[in-house]
Amino acid sequence: MHNITKDDSQLHQTQNDFLRDWLPFKGQYLALLMDMEAPPLDRACSVLQCDKEGIYRCDDCFMQPLFCTSCCREQHVRHPLHRVHQWVGQFFDDSSLRLAGMEVNLGHGGSPCPNAHLADDSSKNDDPWEDVEDSNRPAHLRTPEDFNYITVVDTTGVHFWNITYCNCPDAGAIHFQLLGAQLFSASITNPRTVFTFRVLDDFLRDNVECGTSAMNYFSKLRRITSSAFPHLVVDRYRELMRVARQWRLLKTLKWNGYGIGDGSPGQGELALFCPACPQPGINVPVEPGNDFTHWKYTRTIVMDGNFKAEHMHCSSPEDDVYLMDGLAFMVTRPRYKEFLALTEYPAERSDCNNHRAVNRVNADRHRLEATGIGGCACARHGCFYPHAMVDFQKGERQVNMDYALAACTPA
Repeated sequence: MHNITKDDSQLHQTQNDFLRDWLPFKGQYLALLMDMEAPPLDRACSVLQCDKEGIYRCDDCFMQPLFCTSCCREQHVRHPLHRVHQWVGQFFDDSSLRLAGMEVNLGHGGSPCPNAHLADDSSKNDDPWEDVEDSNRPAHLRTPEDFNYITVVDTTGVHFWNITYCNCPDAGAIHFQLLGAQLFSASITNPRTVFTFRVLDDFLRDNVECGTSAMNYFSKLRRITSSAFPHLVVDRYRELMRVARQWRLLKTLKWNGYGIGDGSPGQGELALFCPACPQPGINVPVEPGNDFTHWKYTRTIVMDGNFKAEHMHCSSPEDDVYLMDGLAFMVTRPRYKEFLALTEYPAERSDCNNHRAVNRVNADRHRLEATGIGGCACARHGCFYPHAMVDFQKGERQVNMDYALAACTPA
């Protein structure tokens, strides 16, 4: 065993020092990368006791092994989302496991269902919006012709799978079979597009940490699928936006302890309040002798608004589906709208020549449903109160902030 020790010079190396150490090896690194683009000299299948010629190289398997066609299928039964390249005589061309003849079977440990021949073929119809004029697309990007396939969106790109479902009497509905395989279907009836749990988690992380929009994220997936022809990859941006909302709701319910039993969350119960502020029964034990009227248990509330968060009117607001209305930080819409409709609020007049807060209240913005948001937070730590954020309709009116204050200080 070698004992690796670091002297003081190594401990205090700068970024430029590390770059200078690497520069003499730049040519060797590049030569090795070029060598990795070519197959081994014997081009033998990497599976032991197989004497066939290797054709497919898997870029996601460790060390990028070379497989013959049959071994490629067998080795990827448990890894159907790996991306492979096919040797075409002079270079490795983009390919897929589906083109290698692989079929995915749900149920029975990956083996075909013995009752698969009894399946109803009525669901095998193409998506109505699918572009079938794809003769100019590369083979791995073309939609299959037999329609017995689904589109799978993963962090490794967009895939087409030839799939067979379990047709046993106790088998669940197709969308439940897919969910059991960690595939979230974009529709309930005859699902044709699914998203892996992995790609949904990755999108939520990118959205929170990097501010990545759904459009930019799916553009990245299209480029992962085909760096040369990303515009030829099927578009599932619309489905990603919808499924990401469903996935975020399910994860939030799970994190907050729902899903076991029949309980459902109440107002603001899917949001966490400040962990440092005193909350009896949560971070302060409820014991005899505790006087919660003491000043040290007092909460101080601050109120503020943001006039940059504008929201335009929806084209069909009556058709909108709200998944978390009033369950997190925003107040419940119907009660809030009813309160605003029943509350009279006279127009304010200011003696100042250009008082911006008053001007926003008196300005008409017919194209905007919300001109900003406001809410309440704890003064000590700046954490927002659950179910105490409101939309503004005409600037920061007192009637809006009154509702927010009442929501965070229930009687």
